[in-house]
Amino acid sequence: MYKLEDEHLEKAKEMAKNNRTKKNCDNCYDRGYIGINEQNMLIPCHKCVDLEKVMDEWKSYVSEIPKLKEEFKELFEEDEE
Repeated sequence: MYKLEDEHLEKAKEMAKNNRTKKNCDNCYDRGYIGINEQNMLIPCHKCVDLEKVMDEWKSYVSEIPKLKEEFKELFEEDEE
């Protein structure tokens, strides 16, 4: 099972925080994410984060790193169809 490295997790946290649409959120306590799953991947808050913007930013970030691009190749398969 793939586990995301901590440096990439920190970048994902920044992306979620930067794309919040509400000032206060009781769901994520103003962090922009609800938690982290077993694969060390971020679970963004669906109430206060613009998920489309976060995903676009994440795709851009992943595309610049060959190792990540290989692990997340399904993100790019949608674009090709």
